[in-house]
Amino acid sequence: MQGAAAVLGCYTLVLAVALPVAARLRVGARALGAGGAAVFAAASLGCAVAGSLGALLALRCVQAAGAAALLVGAFALLDAGGPGRRAWNAAAIFGFAAGPALGGALTQAFDWRAIFAVQVPVAVAAALAAWRSREPQQLRDDDRQPWPVGPAIALALLSAALVGVLFLLVLLLVTGWSVSPLGAAAAVSILPVAAVAAARIGGPPRVRAAAGALLVAGGVLMLASVPTASSWWIVLPQVLAGAGMGLALPALAGDLLPERTAGQAARLLSARHAGITIALALLAPVAAARIDDAVAAGREEGTALVLDARLPPLDKLDLAAALVGDLDPVDPRGQLQDALESARSGIDAEDQPAYDELARRADDAVVAGVDGAFAPAFVICGVLALLAAVALLPWDRRVAAAAAAALVLAGGARLIAPAVEPEPVRIADPCHPRALPHTGGIDGALQDAALTALDRAACRYGSSREELALGLVDDDARRAYEREHGVDPRSIGGLLRAVLGL
Repeated sequence: MQGAAAVLGCYTLVLAVALPVAARLRVGARALGAGGAAVFAAASLGCAVAGSLGALLALRCVQAAGAAALLVGAFALLDAGGPGRRAWNAAAIFGFAAGPALGGALTQAFDWRAIFAVQVPVAVAAALAAWRSREPQQLRDDDRQPWPVGPAIALALLSAALVGVLFLLVLLLVTGWSVSPLGAAAAVSILPVAAVAAARIGGPPRVRAAAGALLVAGGVLMLASVPTASSWWIVLPQVLAGAGMGLALPALAGDLLPERTAGQAARLLSARHAGITIALALLAPVAAARIDDAVAAGREEGTALVLDARLPPLDKLDLAAALVGDLDPVDPRGQLQDALESARSGIDAEDQPAYDELARRADDAVVAGVDGAFAPAFVICGVLALLAAVALLPWDRRVAAAAAAALVLAGGARLIAPAVEPEPVRIADPCHPRALPHTGGIDGALQDAALTALDRAACRYGSSREELALGLVDDDARRAYEREHGVDPRSIGGLLRAVLGL
């Protein structure tokens, strides 16, 4: 996650810094646009063949510098401050919202490098078009008149909040739910459609901006309460966030904040990308750390399910290692599903129903853990959108109604979630008696005795039974157990002392 955030964040950071610089260059619009597009094309080609993360980050910075020059030149050439404003706004909103979907489709069809390879011919065509255009009479107006404080703050906060649906949602689908890039692209395609449709709605700019920010807040806050890994749960949040984006961004950029010259457009774009950069810097480490914790908890919960399952006792610890021993934050659900399918062949036909129940609950546990890891980041994004709306006070009745609707929907999602969420896996206290599998026969009796012994040893060491079981079958878990509890779980002498209470 942090690598993906860095690839996006370094681009938005350099773009935010370079845009005002490009706007002040004493260069004609044709040369600026064509030169920027050429730099962008060359850097895109470099990104497509980059052999390391460091090289990719450096080339992304060059790409952003070229994009800054291209955007400033294109604004002047298109006369986007006048007759071309509608086309400029539509392209900006659609490109902003559709980027994740297009990137996912290219990644699924080819490879992540295809995202950059496709940009090369597009940028070359843009360079040729810019060079062949007629030079405008006035490229830029360097008027540095102060911005209205409220709308300026709202624009930056709203841009930061949109990271929730433009970045975090895609990561949740791909990393957390193990949805294919193409499937994720289809799932988030609702966002640009809603944004473009809402951009056609008229009304006073301040009303549209505040109501749009509140709709974004409601949509993103709903994502914090998604109860299961079903794409249906993200439809309404995307409709709200997309509609809010389409309402608010045109109202802020061009109506409440001036966007008549290339210099003014550069300031607006710089503020938007600065907000995105700050949000990425704050949210990516939070979400990444929580995903690591969720995966660790998922390993323990998966082990609990294996130990409590009504399956034959032989190889239960090996099954636990196969199912959860190799989980990592990149694609924990996908790895779990692969392990479950691989282990299924070793399960007898009469035990398949119990194994199916184990597989279902293990999958639910991993998904719930990842959803919980992303929830705080979604809440932060929702609060940022709410603050954007607050920056546009005072509100009229229409905005107040939008605020009420957003809060009701977000609160309703939070209330509904517990009734729909799967039953959580609870890690029992090993110092208290618990129900045993009782699978019957001599093997079942031996299994019950072994589980009771594990409980007694875990109680003595101050750990959970599941931690101890993982330490018996997984080398990394063994070392972690020894560091935390001061005993090697594979030490026969140590286990005997703990079991016998010596």
